[in-house]
This record gives sequence, structure tokens and C-alpha cells, in this order.
Amino acid sequence: MKMATEWIEKNGIRVIHVTSTDSPIRERGDALDLMFGCGAGVDGARADLAVDESCFHPDFFRLKSGVAGEILQMFVNYRRRMAIIGDFSKFPSDNLRAFIAECNRGRHIFFVPGLEAAFECFGRV
Repeated sequence: MKMATEWIEKNGIRVIHVTSTDSPIRERGDALDLMFGCGAGVDGARADLAVDESCFHPDFFRLKSGVAGEILQMFVNYRRRMAIIGDFSKFPSDNLRAFIAECNRGRHIFFVPGLEAAFECFGRV
């Protein structure tokens, strides 16, 4: 999978911001490509990921599909932190809103409105 990325460091927090992908993230292999395909910084340091919502397949936001659960569990298992950046108010599902709230209380996965909010989440855990 090809990705457009930018490496950002702020207040000692390193983030790889994924702004686009050549195909939507939908399955386990896509998640592995995302997790390990972004690479590390010039000095080999590992970074947190901030991924624009548009990079995910629409099935990701339909909890019944199981896509979100499978992908996000991989990030937790590998202890990789990821912020998904977008406007989630456009999704009418109460279950999705509850899922997002639960993720945002955790330590690995965050749903945020912008890159600044991603840095805030990464900085507090």
C-alpha cells in the first residue's frame, strides 16, 4: 500500500501523519501495511500514527462489519498508538459514538478532530 505521510515532532512527541492511501484500509493486511509500512524516522525512532479518516474504508465505521475491531485490536496488541483524525459527527450510529468514547478513554486508539488533538492525546498517556 502506498501512503502519503509526513513526519512531525512536537514537544518530544513523534508522529507520522498519514494523509492518504492508494487503497482504503479495510483488513488485517492493510493494518499491517499501515503499522509497519510507514517506517521510522531518520534516526530509526518509532513514532505514533495519526491517520486521516479518509484513509479508511467506509466499513471501518460500520461496527457490525467487524473491520474496526479487528484493525484496532492489532494496534493494541502491538502496543502502537494511533489517532484517527476526522469529523465523526457525520456518522449517525449511537454504537459508533459509544465505541469512539470508549477508545478515547484508553491508551492506544483515539478519535480526534485534528492533528493538534492527536498530539494532546499522545502527550497525556
